[in-house]
Amino acid sequence: MFENLIINTSKIIIGNTDRIKLALDAIISEGSILIEDYPGSGKTTFAKALTLNLGLNFKRIQFTSDLLPSDILGFNVLSNDKINFQQGPIFTNIVLADELNRGSPKSQSAFLEAMEEKKVSIDGESHPLPEPFFVIATQNPMDTSGTSSLPDSQLDRFMISYSLSELSENDKINMLKQDVELTNGKTSHLDWDEIKIKKNKITVKEEIYKYVLEIEQIIKTLEQKIYISARCMKQIINLAKGWAIINGKDYVTHQDIKDTLPFILRHRIRFLNQEDKFEFVNKEILEKISIIG
Repeated sequence: MFENLIINTSKIIIGNTDRIKLALDAIISEGSILIEDYPGSGKTTFAKALTLNLGLNFKRIQFTSDLLPSDILGFNVLSNDKINFQQGPIFTNIVLADELNRGSPKSQSAFLEAMEEKKVSIDGESHPLPEPFFVIATQNPMDTSGTSSLPDSQLDRFMISYSLSELSENDKINMLKQDVELTNGKTSHLDWDEIKIKKNKITVKEEIYKYVLEIEQIIKTLEQKIYISARCMKQIINLAKGWAIINGKDYVTHQDIKDTLPFILRHRIRFLNQEDKFEFVNKEILEKISIIG
């Protein structure tokens, strides 16, 4: 089900097959993705390639300091004595929220609230977003000019985050040779009903739930502060289920948790830069949970 999609996207996004699988995992787990890297690193191309290969409709929202909530969500207009709602670009299957941390706090909050609730409320009237609905957001590191950090409560709404992989010399050569048009790629339509059925059939043993609770306790003992909420705990289980499906299994293992955990925790760790965050999770957390797993 997923092999062709991964192969087709990998032809465009060279050297990042693992990131493609993680993004796909988050999407089938009904989570949102935050990609953090420097300008020109390929964040936007990654998001476009993935969404186009999924065969879904998507729109891009470029966040700037003067972007208004109505530019994202939509607004009511009076026409012929009748109020009509004009949908904003958030009304699509997949939204690419480009450079999210360049937007104003008000616009960020309005967007992330709609992302979480999967609906837009304007003047007391609720407008549901299309199904399926997912968000791929990109942001530049905090040391980039014109950026502001998102509050923990808003970062917590993203299931995973990562930066794109550093390319090997061979991958860089292949990228330079590359002549692929994003609009010409073959699409790999997923059967969302079938995915839901597979997710409902995934077995999660009691020992896996206890394992996640033990991980929570380990995290709470660390000196480095990590924002871990009830939502985060559920995301650990859901992402592991998706990882199992992508790898052709109908049950979750301890290894599924270990494989995906760093990407769930990465944007929830405070005071470390992006390289140190990933290293911190691997050394300080994964080594400790290996003992209990």
